[in-house]
Amino acid sequence: MSDEQVQRIIVTVDDQNISVIQSVVTALESAGMKVEQVLAVTGIITGEVSQSQLEALKSVPGVASVEIDQEMQAI
Repeated sequence: MSDEQVQRIIVTVDDQNISVIQSVVTALESAGMKVEQVLAVTGIITGEVSQSQLEALKSVPGVASVEIDQEMQAI
C-alpha cells in the first residue's frame, strides 16, 4: 500500500455465506484488503485496507458490514 492512510477494519459475513467464508476472504483480498484474522465460526474477518478501497469492500458478495476497528480501553 502507498502513503495513503490505512484503516483497521472488521468485516462481518452474512449468515448465508459463513459456510463459504474462505471465498469471501479471497474476494476481499482481491478488492485490496490485507486479511489478518478469519473467525470462521462467527463470520468475522479482520484486517487493513487503504482509505480509498474501503467502500469497495462493502459491495463484495457475502459481506454484511464493514466497520472501522475502534480502540477499546478498559476502565
